[in-house]
Amino acid sequence: AKYIILDLITERLVAVARGDWCDDENEVDTNSWFCAAEQAINAIFTISPAPEKVAMEILLGHQVAIFGSTEEEEPSSNAAAHSLRLSRFFFVLGHIALKLLIYTEVLSSSVRRANAAKTVKKQEESASSGKKNEDKDNSTDDAGSKEGVTSDEDEDDAIEAELGIAAQAEAETERKVAEISENEIVGRGMISLFTPMLLRVVANEEGTYSSPVLMQSATLALCKCMCISKSFCEKHLPLLFSVLAKAPNDDQDLRANIVVALGDLAFRFPNEVEPYTPKIYACLRDKSTRVRRHTLMVLTHLILNDMVKVKGNVCEIALCLQDNEPRIRDMARLLFHELSKRTNSPIYNLLPDIVSQLSQLNLKREVFREIMLFLLSFIKKDRQNEMLMEKLIQRFPKCTSINQKADLAYCIAQLKVNDKCIKCLNDTFKLYKDALFDEDVLKNFVS
Repeated sequence: AKYIILDLITERLVAVARGDWCDDENEVDTNSWFCAAEQAINAIFTISPAPEKVAMEILLGHQVAIFGSTEEEEPSSNAAAHSLRLSRFFFVLGHIALKLLIYTEVLSSSVRRANAAKTVKKQEESASSGKKNEDKDNSTDDAGSKEGVTSDEDEDDAIEAELGIAAQAEAETERKVAEISENEIVGRGMISLFTPMLLRVVANEEGTYSSPVLMQSATLALCKCMCISKSFCEKHLPLLFSVLAKAPNDDQDLRANIVVALGDLAFRFPNEVEPYTPKIYACLRDKSTRVRRHTLMVLTHLILNDMVKVKGNVCEIALCLQDNEPRIRDMARLLFHELSKRTNSPIYNLLPDIVSQLSQLNLKREVFREIMLFLLSFIKKDRQNEMLMEKLIQRFPKCTSINQKADLAYCIAQLKVNDKCIKCLNDTFKLYKDALFDEDVLKNFVS
């Protein structure tokens, strides 16, 4: 009875995941279906004894609904399909691919636990038998004692050999799981039959696909597939950033989704995503408040977990301190506060680059000074004040305008001055003396 009920529940879940009841002329139906389908697939992978077979059944059902036949190994490139049906299919395709990865890792964990339990049981049995042998040895003569010692040593060698075999088996299991993740799920499985179609829709080179829902669903599916395989991710990262750059201005959902997905990819495959880090930072200047907020959230998470390098792009985050959106300003402040708690003084090391980059952007004087006033407040140690003052003064000859020199003078004025700072100002007077004619520069030095 239990299995009959389980089959009935699975059948209902498959029907939900296929979405045959959705009206193709009503976008609201499909938008409402996405959450239901996600939960249905999650439930299938939780209760089904063979979720991969059920998942394939769902994909075949979608293929029949879209293309009308399952006889072809690969869908025809000339077949026409409704955009909402394709949207539902791509959503299911991406989510099943991701759940297959999770399912593979769960099975791997189960195998490791079973092997560990088996090893522990054998150790306990060996220990108990060794104790019995010890009791027997106590009742024998000296010759018998020597034989007992030899027996114990043999048992220890056997345990060590067993542990070596267990470690080797665990390493082999890890290798097989990595092989499945890297090559099987999106490389040689059924999902791989549909990835060419997915890539064609995402690229949209001829502008054939105009449905925002379709583009969002296809791009999300591509991102989920990229989370599975390192080689697949590396191969299609240029396409993903191309879609991000070409996304319509009014489709902020697509850009926001891509940014969040890039955060997941950077966490899973940091070396592959690292060359594209400046393009992620560039999203902090997006016109959409939502995209900027999502980008800053992703970067904050990655920076605080040491997954991306902040140097060279920190100017973009500093500009967020003066963003029009209060939540973005607060998030940027929080990031710098967290960085200030670290022992390696990252803000001190980043400040010269921030000053240099901000002064070249021709910002309003008030904006620049409010940003620097906040950042310079984290410089507490005398040694840091002295070194930073020297670095800032050394930048005067490189300035190309009097406004840049005024910005440097303002930053110097915010530092705590001691005897060594006065000596530094005196020794380097020739570097900034030509700028003292400017009233603002002179005012900052006098202060």
